[in-house]
Amino acid sequence: MSDESCTIPPAPAAPEEQAMTSTASAHAPRKTHRITQMWPHVLLACGCAISITLLATSYVQSSLGVEAVGALRNQAARIDRLDRLQMQLVDAETGVRGYLLTSEALYLEPYEAAAAALPETIRALRADFAPLPEEQSRLLKLVDLVDRKREVLGLAIAARTLDQDVEGEFEGKLLMDEARDLVGVLRANLVAYGERNIDQSLRNFRQTRVAGILLASGSLVLLLLLFAVLQRQFELRERIAGLLAGENQRLDREVRARTIELSSLASYLTNAREAEQAHLARELHDELGALLTAAKLDADWIARKLPQEVREHLDTRISRLQHTLSEGIALKRRIIDDLRPPLLKDLGLIAALKALLEDFAIDGEPIVHTDLPDENTPGLPPEQSLALFRIAQESLTNIRKYAAAKNVWVSLRLDAGVAHLEVRDDGCGFSGAALPAASRHGLAGMKHRVQSHAGKFELQTAPGQGTRISARIPLDPPQRDATAA
Repeated sequence: MSDESCTIPPAPAAPEEQAMTSTASAHAPRKTHRITQMWPHVLLACGCAISITLLATSYVQSSLGVEAVGALRNQAARIDRLDRLQMQLVDAETGVRGYLLTSEALYLEPYEAAAAALPETIRALRADFAPLPEEQSRLLKLVDLVDRKREVLGLAIAARTLDQDVEGEFEGKLLMDEARDLVGVLRANLVAYGERNIDQSLRNFRQTRVAGILLASGSLVLLLLLFAVLQRQFELRERIAGLLAGENQRLDREVRARTIELSSLASYLTNAREAEQAHLARELHDELGALLTAAKLDADWIARKLPQEVREHLDTRISRLQHTLSEGIALKRRIIDDLRPPLLKDLGLIAALKALLEDFAIDGEPIVHTDLPDENTPGLPPEQSLALFRIAQESLTNIRKYAAAKNVWVSLRLDAGVAHLEVRDDGCGFSGAALPAASRHGLAGMKHRVQSHAGKFELQTAPGQGTRISARIPLDPPQRDATAA
């Protein structure tokens, strides 16, 4: 093989510097992106804490409001019962005075009603003042004054009923005045106590209001921060998306360029191989063929010119030499046919395929079924013819080596400017994982030959179901991109 045909264009070096630059440029945005991703979680946690605190503050504020309202209601109830106690004393005293002046029992009705209601009022007051230990002494004194006042009124009624002189009026007046004063003191203390509760509730309301304002402001600030962080995150995502899009475009361009280079390299190697095979076929045909033919002619001449008595002793060896030279010539012819079939160049693809199939089925196993056009069909372009012939040759070689097929079907159809070659067998088939390495390279070579002519290659196979290889190649020269050129 010549040095020129063996020269392989060097593959482009891997872009390590570009990869390192891309990695370094992408590292900072990724780190910033990770930090930015943490902020929404932190802000969300703070927002949840503030919301819970705000809810707790609102609950405390509402509880304080309820307690304040309850305290005011209890205060009003206590004051109302104190007033009721005083009114009952006044009614009892007024009724007794009317009875003392008129001796009419009718005037005793207010006294009797008041006397019946006073014990219940006193029990209610004891319950009202139970939470107020500081007022217990005054309440007990008031109860004692009420009991003494009732006693004085009862004595006055009894004396008047018996037409005796009524005594103790001055004492009754003193008791009434003292009870009125004590009720006033208790009332004033209750009012003061209520005012203190109101002031405390107002302070609590103010504090909770300030806390609510601060918490609401914090929530607003967190919302603003969260919006800013999300906005920053969106911007960062767009930036990363832009970087990734640019990197993907760069990688896509690099892959396209590398694919074009590899395709060109494969085409170059295929063409170089075909050129070397053609050169070697010519050398074998011209040089070795001439030598073998000359040797065969010389052996025949020697066999004819030897005397009979000498030939009897050398006839076996001369026949063996002639047979060996004939086999050498036949071997040379087969090698030349494999390297560059002369029929393909001289008679065209159809004749070359028929000769190939005849050699393949020379021993009758497997049986070959052919469907080929007539040999008078107009010739195909040389490059497409060579590609189809090599595909058929490689397919038959794989069938012979691996398929163990009983039948082989080979068809070639020419229609609408497309040559359709199909090779099918009923052999063992295969799966992609179990495919031998040699056949894998052979299939890749067939696929590349079809793709180099802008054709379509199909492979259908399964274990136990045979194999079908289909190649469609346009007969017109393919239009190559300027980039591929």
